[in-house]
Amino acid sequence: MVDIPSLWSTLDSVLIVLYFLGILAVGIFMRKKASTSMKNFFIAGRRLTIPILIGVGAASWEDSWSIVGAAECGTTMGVCILFFYLIPTTLIKLPLAMWIGPRVREKFPDWVVTLPDLMVYLYDNKTKLVVALGMMPQIFYDSALLTAGGQVISYVTGLNMWLCFAVLGLICIVYTSLSGMWGLAFTDMIQFVIMTVSAGVLTLGLYKYFGGYGPIFEQAEAINPDMVTVFGGNGPMEVAGWLVSAAAMYANAQSYQRFGSAREAADIKVAYTFVVLFGQFFMSVSVFAGMAALVRFPELAAESPSQAFWAIVFETLPIGLRGLYVASLLAAVMSTVSADYLVCGAVVSHDIVKGFINKKMTDKGDLIGTKLAILFLGIVVIFSTYFWEDGIQKAWYYVGGFQTAAFIVPMLFGLYYKKRTPTGGFWSLTLTIVMYLVWEFGLGCPYGIPSSLFCFAFNTVVYILICNLTYRKYEGKIAQL
Repeated sequence: MVDIPSLWSTLDSVLIVLYFLGILAVGIFMRKKASTSMKNFFIAGRRLTIPILIGVGAASWEDSWSIVGAAECGTTMGVCILFFYLIPTTLIKLPLAMWIGPRVREKFPDWVVTLPDLMVYLYDNKTKLVVALGMMPQIFYDSALLTAGGQVISYVTGLNMWLCFAVLGLICIVYTSLSGMWGLAFTDMIQFVIMTVSAGVLTLGLYKYFGGYGPIFEQAEAINPDMVTVFGGNGPMEVAGWLVSAAAMYANAQSYQRFGSAREAADIKVAYTFVVLFGQFFMSVSVFAGMAALVRFPELAAESPSQAFWAIVFETLPIGLRGLYVASLLAAVMSTVSADYLVCGAVVSHDIVKGFINKKMTDKGDLIGTKLAILFLGIVVIFSTYFWEDGIQKAWYYVGGFQTAAFIVPMLFGLYYKKRTPTGGFWSLTLTIVMYLVWEFGLGCPYGIPSSLFCFAFNTVVYILICNLTYRKYEGKIAQL
């Protein structure tokens, strides 16, 4: 077994400290620019260009699940995760980058800032409220990401793991509340560079250490033949559940926020197509590293897949580059978590408080309220790390599955279905959320059908049925895109 702290050097520590200081410095530097208005704070005044969009897109779409979660899947499931999750995710993201993102930027009025705002435009205020409340489970996914970052800091320093969760979470709170989207844009550029370089370094490190990737696959197959098969021994329903969760990006509020912050619709096509290809490479490296961890440390991998992953990273890479790779994980964690702090903070202040409780709230009050909500939600995320003590492998499976089941149908049909109605949007959302809770927690997924798959189909049927039954009531009153 590898003694991880013994492989950690002073140089590695210096790199991490410099990284944290740099992130905080950006937050302080950009705070005045971000604090002029809610629109400036939340979507950077719609002025982000292609290079910055590439950074924010990659840093938000590739998070610590893309590193540790994918590696855990590589350790426990093998290459199958590439075939029924990673490759489908890449293909599914292309329409989002090429058509849906540009459409969102071009077609909607300037007052549409948040995802619940979009629901008001497509449907009505009731649907907006359901979406706003339904976005809150995202904080549990963020707590899983924070868990991955805090764990590696604890591994290398020997510090209490819960203290590491708190420190990392507080840093995210500080720079997000200071500078909003402007700070995230510039820090994400830094983080994207770190993630790209570190993924390349690990690719070469694994190749050199094992003498190629062939030996990794051969030894993994000797341990478990399912590790190198397309389905990995998983049943059709579990595979279908992963496929459906791969589509959850279409319901991800961060994506629509970043589309809205772009300078032009054409910039989204260029930037996000590049991001999609980067994500394929980035996650594949993590999966292969997870398989390498199983080969090199089979006993540790059985006990703690994430710790086995870091053991192979540290044994593979030299001093300095270990710190760089840890920084890449922290970059992935902080970019996604801070973006969700911003998104969910705006939902609480802008969409719920201003939208339903205090409709006369000023723009300045909305901005202050968002910052306070970021503080509160950030603390909730820190405490919610408790739920992921046993690993984050299933984090996106559950949270992404819920988002897919509840939000994708009213989102995509709202953009393209000519007979959409407010009644259809509201009831499909509400009934699907109830059905998800019943199917997952009340009935325990009968017949092995994942909640995400069953509820996605349920949502589609309910939406089309109700919209067609109520269309005449709203005909001529619905905004045409």
